[in-house]
Amino acid sequence: MGEAIVVTSGKGGVGKTTTSANIGTALALLGKKVCLVDTDIGLRNLDVVMGLENRIIYDLCDVAEGRCRLNQALIKDKRFDELYMLPAAQTKDKNAVSPDQVKDIVLELKKEFEYVIIDCPAGIEQGFKNAIAGADKAIVVTTPENAAVRDADRIIGLLESSHVESPKLVVNRIRPNMVKSGDML
Repeated sequence: MGEAIVVTSGKGGVGKTTTSANIGTALALLGKKVCLVDTDIGLRNLDVVMGLENRIIYDLCDVAEGRCRLNQALIKDKRFDELYMLPAAQTKDKNAVSPDQVKDIVLELKKEFEYVIIDCPAGIEQGFKNAIAGADKAIVVTTPENAAVRDADRIIGLLESSHVESPKLVVNRIRPNMVKSGDML
């Protein structure tokens, strides 16, 4: 059985999708079988970051609603033998699926993949609840800005209350010289 890791943050624009893509690609390069899952319904971007936007036929909502089988919605990345992606729907909203539906899909994926990397939307509403539903672990992404750090702290509290194992932290956009001079958090 594989492991599901959600990449999350309360704040938008901190690098969640890029982090998801990079971690998934790095694991695939190590020979691990990986599925990236975009749960940002309505605002998907993981497909664009991965260069797979023109290959989408079915999406997460189609699987949840039974319009296709899970394997039909998976897109294999032609550059990496062990990397797949399950895209989010572009034309629906975050209420189109429930946390239980996402959890069931992630459980199915964990049977086939060593790692399921879940790209979470910003915020703490329905999209966040959907994304963390099937997660075993979490990576919280932030930047050294007050608002981003405060949102990351809130997310960590919500993850811990949801029984997601001790979250790990990624801090993007660090400028060592600015930290040293006291001009950056």
